[in-house]
Amino acid sequence: MAKTVVPFCVIALMISSCEAYSQAIDTTHSFIQITAGLGVSAHSDPTINNYINSLTLPSPDQKLMDFTSASEFFVTPEFQVGHDWSVGLEYSYLLKSYNVVGGYQWNFTYTSQMSTLLVHYLVPGEGYWLKFGGGIGYAYGTLTEQFVESGASENGKATGPAFKLEAVGNTEFDEHFWGSIGLDLRWVYAGSFTGPIVSTTSTPKLDFFSAGVKFGVTFAL
Repeated sequence: MAKTVVPFCVIALMISSCEAYSQAIDTTHSFIQITAGLGVSAHSDPTINNYINSLTLPSPDQKLMDFTSASEFFVTPEFQVGHDWSVGLEYSYLLKSYNVVGGYQWNFTYTSQMSTLLVHYLVPGEGYWLKFGGGIGYAYGTLTEQFVESGASENGKATGPAFKLEAVGNTEFDEHFWGSIGLDLRWVYAGSFTGPIVSTTSTPKLDFFSAGVKFGVTFAL
């Protein structure tokens, strides 16, 4: 019986210690924060890759792979709405460029502007916040292609829904200035680009998945 009671006593002591630690942290002051920064992501849009490959006719070793890297700039105002929750509105700008030499030489620029309503579950600590959540938003994308020899260029546009999951950590430098690092997964389903882009047997779409890491600074009020 004694051997059975001891583990339960240890577990009870651990739970009570965690509760006491949580209560000792002052989270009564709701925060208002603005975070801005830069991220890099592994980006996959097979329809874009297939379109570029079919248009430029590269050699097998020059064909675009399923995943490529992309840069993303973002800014997120956020405020706490309860002890455990916050909401924010992220604006991000994703940029990807390709310089492809195949049968002909082309330059491609691929951008996506995304506004996302975020909800975070908050885990406070001494000098840090952990945030887990995600949200839904809207994406507006453009695809610009330039035929290098003539300098002629065409543009296509697409819009549609976007979804995101993320985990973010904020580390306090002082009362109003924090560091931020985040990991995120994003899905965009915006459909085909429309506009005077070159026709091929493959139709490009703003239809991608990305997994990235973001670094930024957070200003707290």
